[in-house]
Amino acid sequence: MEETEVKKPGSPYFKCLSRKDYVIKANEIIGKEGVEAISIRRIAAELGCSSASMYRYFKNLDELLFYAQLDALTDYILDLSKREKEWKDIWDMHFGIWRSYALEAFKNPKAFEIIFYRNIDKDLEEALKEYYEMFPEAIVLVSPFLKEMLEIPGYYERDYHVCQMLVKKGKITAENAKKLNHMICTLFLGYFKFIQEKGIRDDEILDMTEQFIGECREIASLYAIDFTSW
Repeated sequence: MEETEVKKPGSPYFKCLSRKDYVIKANEIIGKEGVEAISIRRIAAELGCSSASMYRYFKNLDELLFYAQLDALTDYILDLSKREKEWKDIWDMHFGIWRSYALEAFKNPKAFEIIFYRNIDKDLEEALKEYYEMFPEAIVLVSPFLKEMLEIPGYYERDYHVCQMLVKKGKITAENAKKLNHMICTLFLGYFKFIQEKGIRDDEILDMTEQFIGECREIASLYAIDFTSW
């Protein structure tokens, strides 16, 4: 039976904890032993509190893991900010965004699964805002465009947002933009699931990313009106 927290000063289970304390401890365990090592009882033992205490701060373990893994987005956002300066046109932007996302997702599949798949109902904008309030040192300044895009929670919706920009620029029809969005997102999911199941070596990540982007370009060539800038 799950023990309940004793709320008396002096009790070994009485703790002045915060969400940040839980996130830090979860991050510490993940860094040393991986996500598999995380459990409610393990966190409680490490923090010296009851297992029930976590539910005062998070609705379940997945929510705690979500916040603990948000730091994995830092490299993704940094890469986006760096690459944005290199984009020559809207097609460069479209595939540049996918390249940065795929690269970091392939590097950190477990973290990206927790952030983007297990918590699909989570408001990423609000979560990042709270995360940066807890860890202001992790703040990465981005352009207004990237900020707007990053506030869209799902990769499917984010890509569709960019596809609509392609439509406005006359690069693709509205109908084909929907098809492009669906095909590329489905392709990404296939790559992602393959890596989750089979694993990937560090020295294979870049090649796998470029292979994915190459196939994205092939798909786009079937639907685009104008891709001569490639």
